[in-house]
Amino acid sequence: MFKSIQDAIRFKAFLSANGLQDSFMERQSQFIYSFNFIFVKKEKYIQSLIQFIQDVKRDEWVNNVLRDTYKYNIEDERIEILNIMNQMFMGERIELVSLVGKLDEEDVIREAVTDLLDYNGAVLFESFLRFRLKKYFERVLAYLNVAIDEYKMEQEYQMFVNMLRDYLKNRGPRLDIVHVLLEKPILFFNEILKEMGKEEIKEIMDRRLLSNHPVYVDSSVIAPLLSMAPKKIFLYTDEEDQPLIRTLKNIFEERLSILSITHLNSLLNIYSDT
Repeated sequence: MFKSIQDAIRFKAFLSANGLQDSFMERQSQFIYSFNFIFVKKEKYIQSLIQFIQDVKRDEWVNNVLRDTYKYNIEDERIEILNIMNQMFMGERIELVSLVGKLDEEDVIREAVTDLLDYNGAVLFESFLRFRLKKYFERVLAYLNVAIDEYKMEQEYQMFVNMLRDYLKNRGPRLDIVHVLLEKPILFFNEILKEMGKEEIKEIMDRRLLSNHPVYVDSSVIAPLLSMAPKKIFLYTDEEDQPLIRTLKNIFEERLSILSITHLNSLLNIYSDT
């Protein structure tokens, strides 16, 4: 039994998607599904309920918690947090899932739904969610808390990137072209591929970057490049998926080009022969 006609209609869509043509009847302001011949179609009913809970009721519940408990009143913020949480459920954010432990979501819901369909009496769906799936939603809440923390960190990261972009716009270029070898040790070269020494880099360095933002600004790459504010940066690496490179792309945007270390070696050989 559903209290909401909206839920009854939405659930009917999931039944239809699983080849079931059941329809609800209204009685005393409640909308009732009566499952017939369940022993023949039981698995389809189970799948319909699992999908309805996963695809509709989970996000609806989370949206309410975000708005009413955590006071996220802006819809776009709730959507972004929901997206992070759903990525966790889809296995796309393994590093976040590892913080709370993997939830075998379908197995947990399947056990509760199977018990529901084995019961011969009438059940109010809202009560089923509240009591029979209480532990499931407690685990969903654990995922949500991680998603909220990740969202906050991403917001802080974006503010950090925007701040450095503003810094870059207001700082005139000290060099036209800089080449950077992103290996250990990290090496800087000027536009004619002459290696820049530590003292030369130190003279260009804007110390305010490190004193004002010591936690966020990388002193080995980001701070020197921001201080140089070059018109063009050629970055050489064979590991383009590093988090540092993502940050450099976000800060320097079209100024940054990424090439292989082999390409740099070829250039160094050419310049050494001239």
